[in-house]
Amino acid sequence: MEEMKNIPAELRRLEDVIDTVEGKLHNTAGLLELISLGMERLNREEDSYETSSMRILKEYLSEVNGTEITKIRTILAEIKGQL
Repeated sequence: MEEMKNIPAELRRLEDVIDTVEGKLHNTAGLLELISLGMERLNREEDSYETSSMRILKEYLSEVNGTEITKIRTILAEIKGQL
């Protein structure tokens, strides 16, 4: 029975972890954007392998942040609804 009391607290902790991961993904994507803009300016090239790689990685992180984190939040809400 004590385990059932801990489940809501553990779910709140899981929400906090999701928030932290979401923030880190968002911040990392923003930093990659800044780095690629800086590299373009330094190299005076808009389309180099390095800047393209940075942009692809930024887009990937943004997509993960937008879709996967949303899926995790949906699953978590379903679990909370079942309690």
